[in-house]
Amino acid sequence: MKQINYKLLLFVFFVSSISLAQEKMITGLITDNKDLPLPGVNVIVKNTSNGTQTDFDGNYSIKANRGAVLSFSYVGFATKEIVVGDSNNINVQLEASAAELEEVVVVAYGSQIEKKLVTSITTVSSDDIQDIVADSPQNILQGQAAGVQVFSSSGGLGASPTINIRGTNSIGSNTRPLFVIDGIVLGDNFTTFGQGSGQGINPLANINPNDIESISVLKSAAAAALYGSRGGNGVVLITTKSGRKDGKVTVDIDINTSFASITDSPDLLNAQEFIDFTTLIRNGSAVGASPLTSAGGEFDALDAVLRTASTQSYNFSVRGGNQNGNYFIGATREDQEGIRVGDNLERTSFRSNVQAKAGNWLTATLNANISHNRFDRVPAENAFASPYTIALLQRPDVEPFDDEGNFTTAGNVGGGNVIAQELLNLNLSTTTRIVGNGSLDFNLSSLLDGLSFKQDFGIDRVFTENQQRNVDLLTPGGSAANSVFQQNRYILNSILTYNKSFGDSHNLNVFGGFSYEENAFRNVQAQGTGFLSDAQLNIESASTFPVTSSSGDATRLVSYLGRASYDYANGKYIVEGTVRRDGSSRFGANNRFGTFWSAAVGWNVSDESFMQNVDWIQGLKLNGSYGTTGNDRIGNFPSLGLFTGNNFNGNSGLTPFTLANPDLRWESTTTWDVGLTAAFFNRRLSFNVEYYERVTDDLILFVPVDPTFNFGLNGRNENIGELQNTGVDFSMDAVIFKGANDGFKWTSSLNLGFNKNEVTSLPESASVDENGNRFVAQAGGSLAFSGQRAIEGHSANSWYLIPYIGVNPQTGDAEWLDADGNPTTTPTDADRRIVGQANPDVVGGFSNVFTYKNWSLNTLFNFSVGNDILLTSRTFTENPISGFNKSSRVLSVWQQPGDQALIPSPDSPTINTFNQNSTAQLEDGSFLRLKNVTLAYTLSDNFLDKIFINKVRLYATATNLLTFKSDGLDGYDPEVSNGSNGAGAIGQDFFTLPQASTYTFGINLSF
Repeated sequence: MKQINYKLLLFVFFVSSISLAQEKMITGLITDNKDLPLPGVNVIVKNTSNGTQTDFDGNYSIKANRGAVLSFSYVGFATKEIVVGDSNNINVQLEASAAELEEVVVVAYGSQIEKKLVTSITTVSSDDIQDIVADSPQNILQGQAAGVQVFSSSGGLGASPTINIRGTNSIGSNTRPLFVIDGIVLGDNFTTFGQGSGQGINPLANINPNDIESISVLKSAAAAALYGSRGGNGVVLITTKSGRKDGKVTVDIDINTSFASITDSPDLLNAQEFIDFTTLIRNGSAVGASPLTSAGGEFDALDAVLRTASTQSYNFSVRGGNQNGNYFIGATREDQEGIRVGDNLERTSFRSNVQAKAGNWLTATLNANISHNRFDRVPAENAFASPYTIALLQRPDVEPFDDEGNFTTAGNVGGGNVIAQELLNLNLSTTTRIVGNGSLDFNLSSLLDGLSFKQDFGIDRVFTENQQRNVDLLTPGGSAANSVFQQNRYILNSILTYNKSFGDSHNLNVFGGFSYEENAFRNVQAQGTGFLSDAQLNIESASTFPVTSSSGDATRLVSYLGRASYDYANGKYIVEGTVRRDGSSRFGANNRFGTFWSAAVGWNVSDESFMQNVDWIQGLKLNGSYGTTGNDRIGNFPSLGLFTGNNFNGNSGLTPFTLANPDLRWESTTTWDVGLTAAFFNRRLSFNVEYYERVTDDLILFVPVDPTFNFGLNGRNENIGELQNTGVDFSMDAVIFKGANDGFKWTSSLNLGFNKNEVTSLPESASVDENGNRFVAQAGGSLAFSGQRAIEGHSANSWYLIPYIGVNPQTGDAEWLDADGNPTTTPTDADRRIVGQANPDVVGGFSNVFTYKNWSLNTLFNFSVGNDILLTSRTFTENPISGFNKSSRVLSVWQQPGDQALIPSPDSPTINTFNQNSTAQLEDGSFLRLKNVTLAYTLSDNFLDKIFINKVRLYATATNLLTFKSDGLDGYDPEVSNGSNGAGAIGQDFFTLPQASTYTFGINLSF
């Protein structure tokens, strides 16, 4: 019996030992001391090679025995060890160590801690965003990202900013970066259509800046290579806010109101000055000797066109959740007036980001943004149809009404009447957009530790309806146009990831995936003229046969992609490589597929043993990368032979338009860069400096056919030419003063982007100028309108003009320099030369943040140095012999020998040539602008505890408060752009509406 008891005891001990030694799956969530999830935390079974890392949401899973010790380590936090017990779920909260927390940076198809980042990425976080009042996400980047140039196209409501990352990357193709929101690549080729040309729409107009968590700008090829054929111009990743995982619920409300007015405008002649000057010119020129008879009025057209605009904005969001699921729901309503009378925008948007977990094996995420914009706007910028243009040129002695109170067109530009345009015409655009994505993230650690699979599906749908009506006063019989635009974009991503730590030193992250995208759009338009009544402007009532047109196409992109990242000793040494193979329907049958790849290395020198006793250095990292990307944004089907439809005598037919090129391929960009990142004095001073060289070859340019072999064909697209950008990006952050507790604190930041742009090669078929230089004209071509060119050996945005000397004080003649450098009064095309560039040498910004107790003051400046602006509108406002109103600069007209004048003598033979483009209209575009000032006060916690509110923040913000610029830009905005996506978008003014100074007052509430 005793022997049996011993055997029974031995059996129980054996079974217990097996139970203790049996592995089980442990899962959990790792957070910081603010209950925010930590991605990339190393989870190791101590004294083994078994390890893993937390995902982007802070979740992990690992197999371990009962009684084993799990070690949790993360840069900037104290390591924590926990013994595995009976529970299969272990949640851990890590405490920050003496070193500050490393920032988590969103990268292509994932995230990475800053220490292990080896590519060039600049991030603007939510803390940087909260003090910026911007009507578009692009404007948030102004002055806050090194090497990123952001120019507002105008002060018009809804204007689309122009962005160049590290210079101009193309000549004939789209230079806009790729925009990605929550993993979904956005379409950006939709436009409003009406009579005449279409008006561009901001592709990010539907994104509420208050919903943004961070913006990451991928600048190097290694950073953007995973976007392959679309990453050549850089990539902007926008991450929106998500829910909480700490079981708490937060309700945030932001209400603000703004008032805006124009920053600057040309000083114009009043009625009497206009009469006197015009009479002076008539008496001394071929226009005629009779004095001008005044119309008897005194009308300030600019005052009628411009206004102090107001905006009301209401933002609401709620976020909450726990480790099993979380949510963020936000809604926005904004009623915005433009500084031009007639510009009104109503924006409504709804965002929902929801995540739910099914056990430990599945995480489902659904993000959706639905927006509706109603935009009632005046005609397009940069055109004679714009009321701003008409107001600048309208005779100031002519009233908009006759004696009987009726509208009149006398003395107005092109028969236009600014008041009638504002009150009677209609230019309405309504856009509904749905951007969403759903994902299923499978934890496959039960099959293999560290293995996961993610399936994404995204959609971007745009529906735009445009209505345009012009009454009989402006168009005989009146006119009407309707158009409907629809875009559908579908995206499918399948990603398999292996994330594994081996021992305490080796970390490996590998993923491979497949991507499919399909984009289709359709536009239908109808217009008519000649109506019986302005009250009946339906197109079917037009007396002329209504003109109808339609267009549409579809493109597809299929891709295979992968990335492998390895680091040793928690990021001391890092190696990373990426590859993507794209197949696009946009390119020739012989070059549908292209491969893009990158390699990058990093060395955290501060982790070396010889650096451990250097107390004043907290971080020192070297990194370098090399990679290739492409640019496929050249329109759809440029490789095909295209036909245009027409009809003759009622018979429909086709006419050939362009020749096919089955060998057409993407523009290819190769970039290498090296960088140094350092932090000193307990991270009170940190900086990053990067040098890059970027070469874009196979530039896609349109080559005309030999005119002797035309047959209606214009030419074809070919891969010819090469472009190079070299430069340095520099950024620095400093804590200049830090008092105890909530005492005074002063932090400052600076960023600089130096860039040199050069066209290194153009084909023999390119045009050749008078000096033997090959070039491609960016704009114009005649003496009157010549301007921006891409010239071999020089900038892609070179100004090619005749140098203007000025008015000869003895003769009163305007004088220019001829090709030999001698003064001339009869310039010709042969006298033109390179006189400047539209690209700046340096762009950047600097900010200062001052805090004291509950007060904060944030100032942001942005600047540009080394660029030139062509003020083409001056050829009208400073044309002394035109019948338009004029700038007050014309009062400086030569009248007698010795006069130091701006305007030549009225009887000079040069008076007709004076108004043609030359360096007389070219001005230094360098500027320094106080972009943003925000003063905020946060109510004390003692007071808030009594009213059950977590946070109350009152703030006042001023935007575009001060601008320092050259005297030649008085009346003009230094941030000029035509709003297009091409290389020639920047640097030229043609009646561009200057930006507005905006004053915003608001309150943030958090419950």
